[in-house]
Amino acid sequence: MVMVTAFIFYIGYKKSQLAVSLFPARDQGFVWKTSLEPEKPKGKTQLLLRNEVGNIEYDFFLDPAQQFPYIHYSVYFVDAIQSTLQVDLTSYQTISFKVICDPKNVLQFVLFSFDGRVTDLKNLVTRRVSSTAFSCTQRWSKVTIELDDLETPQWWLSKYGFEYSEKGYQLNKTMGFAWVNSLQSPTNTFSNVKLTEIQLSGSEPRYIYGSIVLCICLWILFLVWQLRRYTTALTLEIRARVKDDQPLIAYKKLSIEPQKDKEKDSLLRYMATEYTNHDLSLESAISSLNINRNKINDILKEELGLTFTTYLNKLRLTEAARLLTENTNVNVSEIAYAVGYNNVPYFNKLFKQEYGCAPKTFKTLYQSKDLLHLNDSNND
Repeated sequence: MVMVTAFIFYIGYKKSQLAVSLFPARDQGFVWKTSLEPEKPKGKTQLLLRNEVGNIEYDFFLDPAQQFPYIHYSVYFVDAIQSTLQVDLTSYQTISFKVICDPKNVLQFVLFSFDGRVTDLKNLVTRRVSSTAFSCTQRWSKVTIELDDLETPQWWLSKYGFEYSEKGYQLNKTMGFAWVNSLQSPTNTFSNVKLTEIQLSGSEPRYIYGSIVLCICLWILFLVWQLRRYTTALTLEIRARVKDDQPLIAYKKLSIEPQKDKEKDSLLRYMATEYTNHDLSLESAISSLNINRNKINDILKEELGLTFTTYLNKLRLTEAARLLTENTNVNVSEIAYAVGYNNVPYFNKLFKQEYGCAPKTFKTLYQSKDLLHLNDSNND
């Protein structure tokens, strides 16, 4: 069960971990196209796409004469007929990619999303913009960005009449991504950027929750099955013990096998008739039978392999077991007193040590087994 539980948890965990490659491998569930801005040079500001195989590589130049020179390389989601598409990314927590910049640069990662108040699907400029900045150098580095940790810039909010506090965006209506220059990007020089291993990562908790529920159900069924097996085994063991213990009652043994030794005969008969006496003890037996302590213990050990106290408890508990199996209306206290015990908790303790369960449980198990045999007999 431990191995099965571990396997189910492993499958649930693996299923819950989402990983989608957008580039260079492309997941079939995400179809996208490339967009460049500007498509043609604006003043001296320009972007030149060099490669989209293995690595996305482009050069750009920012005109220092412009107040806010702007370039971006973007991808936007489309359907089979190349219409713009809104993708639900709520199951994904991060987007990661490898990047190299020459010279060192600070770029922005931008997420485009649909905003019902301003977005016009025929005019992609109206998409909501949410972004964050990252640094890149002349060496490959991996950048991981939390998709729910982006901010809508103030210029976009001002442009469309939003309050500066309205920075929320809808991941379930994502339209695309972009890699954009920042105000700290170098101007008046050609910059080179390479991108690869663009990947969405996330988790789907329902698979983990499902595996937990499944494991709980399996463990409940397993424990119920084990309890039923244990109950059946305990019941059979109790019946066997009762059957085996009955010959230990002295009066039955004596009726089959008369004793030749007078002291042995008198001792066993005395215990067989007096074991229900609450005051019976080794001292009272010595006084009544006029047999010394060592002789009594020697007789019992030779005959039964038991000490006086052990044999006395054995007689009482065996008789108690018999009474429990034959009397459905008698309670445990009455039986304890009937076989010679004044202390019911002590009786319960000894009985549990002898038969592996409390007297009440013993009674229930034995009677349920009798009912089971009765039903089986009726069916036959």
